[in-house]
Amino acid sequence: MIENNLYITGFMGTGKSAVGKALAKKIGKIFIDMDRAIKDRQGKSIANIFSKLGENHFRRLETNLLKELVQRDDLVVATGGGTLLFEKNVQLANKGGMIICLCANPMVIYQRTKGSNKRPLLNKRDKLEEIKYFLEKRKTQYNQFAWQVDTSKLNVEEAADEIINILEKRDCL
Repeated sequence: MIENNLYITGFMGTGKSAVGKALAKKIGKIFIDMDRAIKDRQGKSIANIFSKLGENHFRRLETNLLKELVQRDDLVVATGGGTLLFEKNVQLANKGGMIICLCANPMVIYQRTKGSNKRPLLNKRDKLEEIKYFLEKRKTQYNQFAWQVDTSKLNVEEAADEIINILEKRDCL
């Protein structure tokens, strides 16, 4: 088993939480969902934090939590979709482990997120256009990660197995 943490990142709706949870179970690590941890600590939904305190405040909460998590071992961490868009956070995660980026095509993301009003960046009329806009805006940051898994045609278990394959190829398991 690897001692370092695994950080699962990517855009909303790519499966970070579900895949991260399944992966942690398969490889015997502790699963942490950063969005859930922030929500629990603040006693407010992510959407409420965004609307009442602003995105910058939320991003500071993410960075502070990440600083705590890199001090621990044997975690699978589902980051928020924007957590690793900032170089300081990428450096923190790289010190504490390995980053895996999940991706999916815009229509799949739309199908996975269309029924939710809990995603503050998509609380617009044309969610599909917003998804395309943010994917393009974040493309450079997400593409910097060496290990990518496209979840468009994978279920949760298959995506977790794909990550395990990456870890095995790198002799990390």
